[in-house]
Amino acid sequence: MGATKTQRVIITLLLFVCSVQNAFAEMMEKGKTKIKTLLNVYSQSSKSGKQVLDNSGNEDVKVIEPQIFVKHQITADTEINASFTIDTWTAESDTILDGNTGASGEGKKGQARVAPNLGVRREVGKTKYGMNVGISSEYDYSSKNISANVEQSFAEDNFTLGLNIQYYADTVALFPDITPPLNAKIGEDLNRDIYAINIGASQILTRKDIIEVSATYANSKGRLESTAGTVNVNNVREVEVLPGERKRNAISTKWVHAFNDEMAMNVSYRNYFDNWGAHANSTRIAFLMSLREEQDFIELAIRHHSQSAVDYYKYNFSGSERYMTSDSDMSKFTSYEPSIMYSRSLGTLKPFGFNLEDAEWGNTMTYSKRNTGLQYVYFQTSLAFFF
Repeated sequence: MGATKTQRVIITLLLFVCSVQNAFAEMMEKGKTKIKTLLNVYSQSSKSGKQVLDNSGNEDVKVIEPQIFVKHQITADTEINASFTIDTWTAESDTILDGNTGASGEGKKGQARVAPNLGVRREVGKTKYGMNVGISSEYDYSSKNISANVEQSFAEDNFTLGLNIQYYADTVALFPDITPPLNAKIGEDLNRDIYAINIGASQILTRKDIIEVSATYANSKGRLESTAGTVNVNNVREVEVLPGERKRNAISTKWVHAFNDEMAMNVSYRNYFDNWGAHANSTRIAFLMSLREEQDFIELAIRHHSQSAVDYYKYNFSGSERYMTSDSDMSKFTSYEPSIMYSRSLGTLKPFGFNLEDAEWGNTMTYSKRNTGLQYVYFQTSLAFFF
């Protein structure tokens, strides 16, 4: 017996909520190509950054990031995919540091990052395999990465179990001698290796409910200090000093529930802890509504995050210690983050005579504010289509 309209709509809502951040989750028809373009705009303001070299606390950042994602179905069970990202940004703390060390006179006003990525994914029965390789290069940081994943579905696709493994071979260039007269240049490239493993599972509980759980472990080794991170030791600025290894752990869960054929909600919780003494809790609740016969979607969400400081964090240091940081991201803080997302189906578009099928336009606006004073606004717009 086929599913009723209400059942189909509810399933669509549930799948949309679970995969809204993974537009390429399902295999396409052989020969089909999907393209998704993204434009991300981020603006941050803060005057409370204790790690900033000139004691101004200025952490203002502006980022513009265009991205393009492409995937092509070469056979019924095999796809290839690629992505390309360009970041351009201005960061006041970097400009201040760069100017004071004489690296480029008045300081570097802007930076850029280029990050291409290639991947392949194959489906064999109830199992999906994937592998991706990528590189990223910017002014003072470069990265080479590789990842592999496998996903297996059971019980007529009601239960799914997945494993993802990632490795990053990074190099970071630091300002190694932030002491008067502050005339250091960027030093030699130093290594930073990151390993991460994630295990996740999802279960369809009822016609209206899905639950997801995941566990992540990441190990970072090498030079883990920030390029622009400094500390105030008796009114003298020195570079931050951090351990050569950081072990991170996170456990997450999400419950998705459909109220009817037009509205669903999801509640997620994440618990994070590491061997530097940081502990964080994040909770997010979102309501998703379908419009125009499940062609359009709107999501309203709120996220709350709280964390403790790492063991080595202080605003100021009375004397040199083995490990020292004043990085605001490693301090104790709480934050609230409301967001709104709107996705609209455009159907078939025919620009310049080309047929672009199932076109979809999406927009997301997010605002976040910490109790320490840092706040940011993030906007993303996207256009996806098949041909």
